[in-house]
Amino acid sequence: MSRRKLWASLILNSANVFAVLVWIIYLIVKDPASFRMFTIQSNLLTGIVAGILVVLEILILRGKKEKLPRWSRILKMATTLSVIVTCLVVVFYLSFVAVSLGYSYFILFEEYNLFFHLLTPVMATISFVFFERDNDIPFKYTFLNLTHLIIYMIAYAINVFVHLDANGKATRKYDWYYFVTGDFWLIIPEGLALLILAYGAGVAIWYFNRRNIQNVV
Repeated sequence: MSRRKLWASLILNSANVFAVLVWIIYLIVKDPASFRMFTIQSNLLTGIVAGILVVLEILILRGKKEKLPRWSRILKMATTLSVIVTCLVVVFYLSFVAVSLGYSYFILFEEYNLFFHLLTPVMATISFVFFERDNDIPFKYTFLNLTHLIIYMIAYAINVFVHLDANGKATRKYDWYYFVTGDFWLIIPEGLALLILAYGAGVAIWYFNRRNIQNVV
């Protein structure tokens, strides 16, 4: 990785850490219940991993390390995919749900959500795809991208199921993402579709990062 690319990655990762830290502290004080959201969890994990990369990149710039270890890039790939999922779900689904409820399409991009739903995913994607080129990641590790999403989906489904109303329908208090719009069993094909799309997005960022690595070799 050239020093110019390294500096670009360091700046983006530092900005990511700063934004996530500020808004996470804000939510701890103002809305701790929001940590049940995939959005908050994925951004928190992305901020933590970005912080690890900041330390590693500073060590590289100071000559203490030669390059980013593979494990750090795998973590960066996985957390980047998580915030990409957050962004795509908001842009193509939840914003339209908001409109159907009488709100503006852009309500989910206000205040801290501007960072969590848009800026953090963009910064993480740009830094991973274009600037973090040390250590090629084998294809088999792309499956790890889905780890957080799978764990969250299982926990979400269980939480919805144990809180079904007397008619066997999901309640909005526990189905806060409006995923169960009909019978509960529909969450299965919906979840599978989301996993397939998420995996495709993960393979895409892996591919473009790999191509950028090969172009500079």
